[in-house]
Amino acid sequence: MGGSAGGTSYSCSTKKTCGQMSSCEEAKFHLQQCGNGRLDGNNDGVPCEALCR
Repeated sequence: MGGSAGGTSYSCSTKKTCGQMSSCEEAKFHLQQCGNGRLDGNNDGVPCEALCR
């Protein structure tokens, strides 16, 4: 762990729901780095099932 995911510039303060995410990578950032568990509705570690298939 550690380091940034490819130098992304996602912010924990702006987006809160899957509908606001633009990619699976962004959703993963919010789940893992921001602790936004709401993105993983079934608690399988995969956020925003519609984006991350």
